[in-house]
Amino acid sequence: MSPHEELRALLQRYARAVDDREIDTLTSLFHPDAVITGARGTQPLDEWLETMRAPRAFPQSMHVICDPLVSLDEAAGTAALDTYAIVHQLSEPGSGKGDLTLGMRYLDDTVVHQGQWVIARRTARTLWMR
Repeated sequence: MSPHEELRALLQRYARAVDDREIDTLTSLFHPDAVITGARGTQPLDEWLETMRAPRAFPQSMHVICDPLVSLDEAAGTAALDTYAIVHQLSEPGSGKGDLTLGMRYLDDTVVHQGQWVIARRTARTLWMR
């Protein structure tokens, strides 16, 4: 598989793992020293994973990942990804609470670590919400 395809697959594996709250899979998609910046501020990977283990305000989600813009430096084993996503967050049926849809932009610095592409730094920006 080409590096571009591996990087696209990395994002798709992320979407499925985050929606299913598969913490072990999420862990494998990030560099051990990764830093994630998003709605909760800047967090090291372990702290961010703890937020993923916590009870969810929306029990179901579905990330729809768009094709990333990839800036690849294959010789250095690095790539920058700029990816749009739509995230559907669904409330508990019958709860009377509304659902939430987010327009997101993920800016990822990725590296090859132990033979696979992983996210070393992520900035998740909410562009809009409804």
